Amino acid sequence: MTFRQFACNNVLRNKRTYAAFFLSSVFSVMIFFVYAMFIYHPAIADEEIHESVATGMMVAEYIIFLFSFFFLFYCVGAFLKKREKEFGILFIHGMTPMQRNWLVILENMLIGIVSIICGIGLGLVLAKLFFQFAGFLLDVKALPFYLPWQAIGLTFVAFMILYAAISIFTVLLLRKRSLLDLLQGSQRPKREPKASVFLSILAIGLMGTAYTLALTADGMYVAVLLFPVTFITIAGTYLLFTQLSVFLIGILKKKRSIYWKKTNLITLSDLGYRMKDNARMFFLVCIVSTVAFCAIGTLAALAGSIQETVLKTNPFAFEYQTKQGNPEAAKDLSLIETSLQQGGFSFEKYEVSIKVLPKTEKEESIGVVKLADYNKIAVAANAGQLQVADNEVFMLVRWFGDDIETKTLNVGNTTLMVKTDAKLNPLLGGLDFDRLAVVPNHVYDYLTGLKEETRYNYAVPRWKETQELSVKLQEQIAHLNENHFYTARAPIYREMKQMANTMLFIGLFVGVLFFVAAASFLYFRLYTDLENDKRQYGAISKIGLSDRELSRIVTTQIALLFFVPIVVAIVHSIVAFVSLQSLLKIIMITSVVKPTAIVLISFVVVQGIYFWIIRNRYLFHLKRSM
Repeated sequence: MTFRQFACNNVLRNKRTYAAFFLSSVFSVMIFFVYAMFIYHPAIADEEIHESVATGMMVAEYIIFLFSFFFLFYCVGAFLKKREKEFGILFIHGMTPMQRNWLVILENMLIGIVSIICGIGLGLVLAKLFFQFAGFLLDVKALPFYLPWQAIGLTFVAFMILYAAISIFTVLLLRKRSLLDLLQGSQRPKREPKASVFLSILAIGLMGTAYTLALTADGMYVAVLLFPVTFITIAGTYLLFTQLSVFLIGILKKKRSIYWKKTNLITLSDLGYRMKDNARMFFLVCIVSTVAFCAIGTLAALAGSIQETVLKTNPFAFEYQTKQGNPEAAKDLSLIETSLQQGGFSFEKYEVSIKVLPKTEKEESIGVVKLADYNKIAVAANAGQLQVADNEVFMLVRWFGDDIETKTLNVGNTTLMVKTDAKLNPLLGGLDFDRLAVVPNHVYDYLTGLKEETRYNYAVPRWKETQELSVKLQEQIAHLNENHFYTARAPIYREMKQMANTMLFIGLFVGVLFFVAAASFLYFRLYTDLENDKRQYGAISKIGLSDRELSRIVTTQIALLFFVPIVVAIVHSIVAFVSLQSLLKIIMITSVVKPTAIVLISFVVVQGIYFWIIRNRYLFHLKRSM
């Protein structure tokens, strides 16, 4: 048997342990390859799809590649630790450290090459399905299949470099261990798990501080506190699993009413060691899952609120605002109305006049509109009407957080008291003024000798179907010049929807990749302990442990392994979403409850199914060995 055959046989003999690692590698390669197919697709190269789609895919490629490196590096290091006894035996039979290093490199590259081939192959098989899904999300025709030689080359070269780098780094970091330590492997006696009381209390303090800051932050303060809160949460989560969990188990073990009840003696005795051994893995699973939950939930909320956002920022299907005396106004308005009629679109036309006040001391131009006209526009736009007393003026903010400091406003010969509402989105803009104010009808009627603008708003019930017509009108009417302003809602909606769905498409698969990696951590950790569990439960069964009791103990331990980090991740995500709610309102995302609930429930259901399958397989192997 040659050395290469020996390396192949090593991989095949450990196929159950390597299964999750291999499948996760294949999934990573497949997602990377699919995104590469989009980047090099002729439809994107010909700009049938917005250029930012390809840019987003490219960013996703970097994220996947970087994450894959750290994920695979962690897994390879953990596998080698599990194989210490095997290396000890090989050293007894004459293997040199150099041969061991070459063996590790061969095994890693073998798994890497097979993963790359399977990932690319699976990507090619599912490419048409991905293209159809992307076409649906991006609101374009389904992208045609093509032979992606560039994507294949990029994926193969990138992951070959990645596996080679991992192999080299792994070999360089292999520690020199004595032969006795290697032969003992995972059977070395373990010390009683202990936790620091101070660090346990610190974990509670850090988590409490992070949650308090996140839940009390409002508006733009959420963005300011994002990184500090994230850092505190990560530190608190690490101490939660490494210290606090062990500390709480120690408290339970001291309570005889709990510790000495039925099989709790076995469960809790082993649980302390498992929590200590798996603390870093729990931490990684928790953080990775939190990132996946938050990313997918936020992007789903963004994609689901695009129409509402566009309707609020563009209350009418077509808007045309012109200065008084604009010679092109009549021609442009006739073109808009004729195009709508020829296209078979019914519409309602709303006309409103706005007068521009002289600039104030702060050099801020203010346009005023009659209360009756503004409320007529508000009704047409399904927005709230305003109430203004005879001595009041309602001033509208321009953006979230915009402050209106003035208490009074001189309109003509009248001084009016200023009132405002920071949550109200303005329905009208201007050419020669910065801010809009709504004044009582009689005040507006007495204003003379001022610049005047007229705004024409067109409400079209079937506005989503006006995309082609809107594009033609944009080619004929300038969007903005010194005399007029023109905009259409359909192209804005299409572009924003395409952008949001692109981010969702990217985030969905990257998030699923993170979740699959987290599941792989759990699978690997579980089967790493399988041989020890066989010996342990085999010995206990000889003194009377029944199959039912074995099933209950194993189910409890596996459930904790699977769901403790996920539950903590869900709590982190809920707090994050509650905090983000006020920030997301700035971009018109009114609620994240529904998309968040769907995302979290979906992941919990998938995790539950995965737990049930792994638990049954694990019990099968245990009982068969006994």
